[in-house]
Amino acid sequence: MPSFDIVSEVDMQEVTNSVDQASREVSTRFDFKGTGARFEHNGNEIMLHGDSEFQI
Repeated sequence: MPSFDIVSEVDMQEVTNSVDQASREVSTRFDFKGTGARFEHNGNEIMLHGDSEFQI
């Protein structure tokens, strides 16, 4: 019976680009202006910060 292996690898540059893009989107949204909502990317972690549950 044939078999195959699946390997998933993450391109960390793409993750960084995605977090940067999401941060730009949050900074331009009218309902997030002046709030503490932000993304942080440190190593293998992405942290979401917000003033309320809605923002997260």
